[in-house]
Formats: sequence, structure tokens, C-alpha cells
Amino acid sequence: MHETMLRILAQEAHKGNKPSSTFKAGSFALVAKEITAQFGVECHPSYVENRMRTLRTMWSTIQTIRKKSGFGWDDNLKMITCDPKTYQEEVMAHRKHVEFLNKKIDMYDELAIVVGKDTATGGFSKSYVDLEHEPHNVDESAEYVADNVEEDVVEKGKNTVESSTTGSGISKSQKRKHSVSNADESVLTDLSDQLKEIAVALKEINRGPVDYTALYNEVMTMMADGYSEDMLATAFDHLCENEKTARGFLAKNARLRKLWLDSFLFTQL
Repeated sequence: MHETMLRILAQEAHKGNKPSSTFKAGSFALVAKEITAQFGVECHPSYVENRMRTLRTMWSTIQTIRKKSGFGWDDNLKMITCDPKTYQEEVMAHRKHVEFLNKKIDMYDELAIVVGKDTATGGFSKSYVDLEHEPHNVDESAEYVADNVEEDVVEKGKNTVESSTTGSGISKSQKRKHSVSNADESVLTDLSDQLKEIAVALKEINRGPVDYTALYNEVMTMMADGYSEDMLATAFDHLCENEKTARGFLAKNARLRKLWLDSFLFTQL
């Protein structure tokens, strides 16, 4: 699935369907359709989009290692090289980096096009030397939402009211047309209050240590949705290793939790 995804998205980039740092929605739909057909599993475009986060993390890790002192790069084999001493030191400090050391990185060229800075122009580019990292998130942070949702949306609502009710040289008919009625102002006020409540709730989730007993119970309740106990146990172990992801999971509603779990299990295939 990993190779199929990279192959198709690299081709999509070649066709011009990666106008910036991400792909058009149709490209993710194409990958999902192909994976469903090839492997007989239900794959949604959202799973592919979430998988992109994992690929960005992988790419960032590779480039971070390459920039460190003591590491070399074999462009023919697409492999990060290092001596035994450097290898041991790196693995001791970062156990998960072992998969990128002194081993050929499969489909590196495609990976560079799909999540790197390189762009395919008439064929796969061979100058993959840009080591700048793209921003990436393994999971959305509830803390970030809590800190920004109120300020951003409420401020937009305020600006909408102000811009609609002020302005010199505007005719009365235009003012009547563009002004916000008392009812509209009431709606904006209610929305602002609801957003404040959401922000407070999200901040509460981020206070103190994660209650892993409660987390386990929440995860295991998803057996009612048809997931096996082994699958959920794997997901729980992953959440225990990633506190921010665990907090995000607890902040999600039932539908978003199911979507996250489907995406996570897809990455484990």
C-alpha cells in the first residue's frame, strides 16, 4: 500500500496535481480507489491524507539525520551511511532511527516528490538536496485549538459586524443591505459563547496527566463498532506512547475517534 500510494502520488505530481506542498483532493481519491481495488480493503481519501502526515514525519526524520555530523549520503543507493560507533550512538538516542541507517530507503525519489520540496517536471527530479523541512503534525493538538479558536473566529465575527455597519459615503439603501440585523448579532453572540465553552473544555483536557485508565476504557468501547480487541490494544499502546495524540483522541467525538482509528490501522498494514 505504501508503494502504491507513493507511485500514484508521484505520477500525480508529474501531471501538475501538486500545485503547492499538498495534492488536489482528486489525487487522494485516486489513491484510495486503487488501494481498495488492489488490496480488497475499504480505503477512504481521508486515510490517504492522514497517511501523508506519517510520510512527512518520515521525510523530516531522514533529512534531520542527513544534516547531523558523522553521517554521509550514498545517492546511488539512496542510503544514509555512518560508521559503527555513530550508528550505535544514534540508535541509543533515537531507537526508531534504526530503519534509516545504512539501509536503502525504498522509493526515496518518489518520497522526495510526494512530501519533499522537489517538484516533478517532465520526469522525476534527480536533485533531491533540499533539506528544508515541511511543517508536519502527527495529530491535531487540542491545546492549539483551544488557544486559537476563540480569538480567531470571534474576531472574524466582530470584524464582520463592524465592517457591515460602518463606512462613510454609503447610501442608506446600501447600509440597510449590508448591515447586520439584531438577529444576526444574536447569532454571532451565541456562536461566540459556544466557542468559548469549547475552548474551556479543551483546555481542561490538557491540564494534568492523561488518565490512562479512562483512555483504555474509551478505546475499548469501540469494540461495539466491530473492532477486535487486538486492534484496539495496538491503538491504545500507540496512544500511551504519544501523550499529545492521546489528548487529541479524548477530545474527539465518536465519529472522529472512529476516523482516527481507521486511519491509524491503515498505517499499520
